[in-house]
Amino acid sequence: MVAAAVLAVGLAPGAVAHGGSSGGSGHHDSDKSDDWRKNSEQRRLVRTLRNVTDDYRWLDNAIADGYEKASECVEKADGSGAMGFHYLKKDLLDDKTQARKPEVLVYMPNERGRYKLVAIEFMSTATERPEIAGLDFEDGPFPGTFALHAWVWKDNPDGMFAAYNPDHRCPK
Repeated sequence: MVAAAVLAVGLAPGAVAHGGSSGGSGHHDSDKSDDWRKNSEQRRLVRTLRNVTDDYRWLDNAIADGYEKASECVEKADGSGAMGFHYLKKDLLDDKTQARKPEVLVYMPNERGRYKLVAIEFMSTATERPEIAGLDFEDGPFPGTFALHAWVWKDNPDGMFAAYNPDHRCPK
């Protein structure tokens, strides 16, 4: 039911309203960017995500494999960080969490304007809050959804699994 509603609504511009200001393992007043290195499960998860998304570092490859633009650039209301542009593979959106099948890819343009993969986002319609590698998902962008970011292709001073990256700003 929730999955159908999410797909029907889509991740339209402005529709993504991720909860929490720091999210994931990130905390604004301390550098948690390397905490994941101390946990073998999380190190394995990051290696797996880098392996399965390597071909998607270029947006054209993701689009060719069925990922579709789901949002404009998502930025914190106060401008203190951003996620980026979300691309969703709709047939992966369900109540399962699989490291080898991330539902959402997050892109930001580089200095030449080419979109590059910076993070992945797991999104779930599970009835109970999911977890992976000992990490609890946050509330997702829609009621009845949960999400977890992993900044596998871009350093994030707030942490590998923080929702927003304070070094990102959406293009104007």
